[in-house]
Amino acid sequence: MLRRLLIIVCPLFVGACAVPLPLQIATWAADGISYLMTSKSMSDHGLSAAVGRDCAVHRAITGGAICREDADGGTVLASSKGVSGASGTPK
Repeated sequence: MLRRLLIIVCPLFVGACAVPLPLQIATWAADGISYLMTSKSMSDHGLSAAVGRDCAVHRAITGGAICREDADGGTVLASSKGVSGASGTPK
């Protein structure tokens, strides 16, 4: 009896880990647009913001360092007022 219950219940737990298909497609679209515009995924942008450096995970495959210093030494942030440096001053 317990074995049958586990056979029925276990797939339900695994299925709960899946992201709904419309959300997955939206994520793929956002990553695709991000790659076209910046050569980095949405996750790469999040990692860059968290670490404060220019990070892209695909660099590990191409043989480079995942994170590197920005050319101007600060994190680049985009806003509706334009691009600004880490200090918040417009460039």
